[in-house]
Amino acid sequence: MRAAPGRRGAARVLAALLALAPAAGGAARAQAPGAASDALLPYLAQSACLDARGAPVPGRLPFEPGCARRRPLSQGEPLPYRRHDWPAAEAARRLPHGYQASDAVLGTLLGRPAILHTLDFGDGPRRFGVFDAGRGDGGQALILRGGAAAAAMTEDAGGGVQWFASPRCRTDRGALPDGWLLAAAPLREAWTERVVRLSIVRRPDECPAAFGVSYTRWRRMPRLPVPWREAASGATGVFLADAVVSEHYGGEAITTADHLERFFLARDLGMVRWERWENRALSRLPDRDRMARVIAESGRCPPIEASDPPGRGWMLVDCRTWTNFVRAAPGALLAAMAWPAPELR
Repeated sequence: MRAAPGRRGAARVLAALLALAPAAGGAARAQAPGAASDALLPYLAQSACLDARGAPVPGRLPFEPGCARRRPLSQGEPLPYRRHDWPAAEAARRLPHGYQASDAVLGTLLGRPAILHTLDFGDGPRRFGVFDAGRGDGGQALILRGGAAAAAMTEDAGGGVQWFASPRCRTDRGALPDGWLLAAAPLREAWTERVVRLSIVRRPDECPAAFGVSYTRWRRMPRLPVPWREAASGATGVFLADAVVSEHYGGEAITTADHLERFFLARDLGMVRWERWENRALSRLPDRDRMARVIAESGRCPPIEASDPPGRGWMLVDCRTWTNFVRAAPGALLAAMAWPAPELR
């Protein structure tokens, strides 16, 4: 078992993320505070509220009063809270902690700084806080490069460990794959758009012969009302988040894409919501109508601004909202699931 990095370890990872992100031209250079990486990082990692001594306050959430001082949390250190998804309304009493926890912590990917978004199932035989291999647990590992944030690697039950390569692999084989783009600085309230080329590969050093295209866009929403839930009591409320909404389409344009994945990234919390939409006219998902009906009736994804179809004929078929908070108690802090596998860290 790896030793918990603690405050010094978190500081080292944070400094590396901010200072060693390669410039857009490919050469590494130091980035001063306020540079592009500094602007994106708070939306990717969850933070702890700190007391006068600089120690995390158990159970306090970043949007609550008394959280003027904060810092991002690191893989392996105790957590003052965990973010779980909302249970279905009919299962709320039986499963108050929902089905899946997702932590957003600083860590490493193949020895390089990364932000790790874990996906930790805990419904029935699968256990929260334990990596249940081959049963859906996994996550996405984000890297900061050239002022952009992207998922270089993901793991889930369907695809296992997957890497996202771009044409840059033909000229820079020593680097981590460029990844699935989420957002790039500067962040604006209007949509910023890119068409990216990438391909799923099985190894980080693999370079495919061809690449698919994906229309990607993102925008900042500085006062987004976000619904949240108290796991212990079931009480609900709304907090205002400074957020980034990112959309990744399965095609070169919205009108020609067959599906959409939308991500909500809240400052000091990381990824708080994920949505999957299908374009009915082009969708290849055979069970889309049943899936759309189930998610609409479940109550697992409460209404939120910006959760709209991008055009006519689009339907929401899946969603998770990780704002069902489990709070740590003094002397009994929580732990994130250890991920990825040790050989990938």
